[in-house]
Amino acid sequence: MKWIKKYYLIFIFLCAISSTSKGQNDSVLLKADSLFSIGKYKFAAIEYERFLYFSAEEQDLLRTLYKKAQCYKQLSDFTKSCKTLERINLFRESIENYTNVKKELSLSYYLDNKLQKAQMQITQLRHKLKNKNLPNETLLIEIFILNEMKQWAKAQERAKEYISNQASLKDKFTVITKQIDSLYSKKNLPKLKSVEKAENLSRFIPGAGQIYCGKITEGSFTFLFNGAFLALGAQQILTKFYFTGYTAGFGVLHKTYTGNMSRTRHLATKTNHYRHNSFNESIIKYMLSL
Repeated sequence: MKWIKKYYLIFIFLCAISSTSKGQNDSVLLKADSLFSIGKYKFAAIEYERFLYFSAEEQDLLRTLYKKAQCYKQLSDFTKSCKTLERINLFRESIENYTNVKKELSLSYYLDNKLQKAQMQITQLRHKLKNKNLPNETLLIEIFILNEMKQWAKAQERAKEYISNQASLKDKFTVITKQIDSLYSKKNLPKLKSVEKAENLSRFIPGAGQIYCGKITEGSFTFLFNGAFLALGAQQILTKFYFTGYTAGFGVLHKTYTGNMSRTRHLATKTNHYRHNSFNESIIKYMLSL
């Protein structure tokens, strides 16, 4: 009889501990939600992780990790947001939860400038949904990703898909489609410079690479500057001032010549970046205005 009472008391004790622990954990979750609601995302993320550490319920995992990822996104720490979402096991989740997580992952990877990974999330979501349409927000993200990857034709195709999925734009479908075709027409696509070509031009004719990149004044000045030091070096050597010719002429010329090619690479890259970004911003602005 005594041993029955002993085990009964142990059972009650363990149940009490479990109940207390669950109650404390629920209060941690409430605190995390409260911190999130008032914009204290850093502290909310800590509390969400505390809840996950003590929680054994798998059903709590998705919601808590999702909210924690939202905290990091609000803090613009997109790398941590991606890592948090990747912790979610989607194999047994519903199609709705799967879609929401993949949608958030694609956005976070895009904002983190990891375009290949962002595109992979969308590809996986398309495969999962099969014949169903992607969420409109995800389609928009895919358009922006494809633009960043310079896949203009595919981006144009996705933009038309986005329009066709919008019931509110059905009456304006023809007009909007024409505008999209115009935005992606050959004359409006960014005219990107070849970095290799710019460098080769500057290698044979100093300043030509800058002119190719649109810096006519700078290119002309570079040509004259290099020509002046070449002439100085030659003149000094012809008059038998070899040391002066080598140091003041060809020595400085070597520095300006190599610096000229480095500058050309920088200009070509900068020009491409500016034109590419300007084009992408025009697409983003138009698509978000619809």
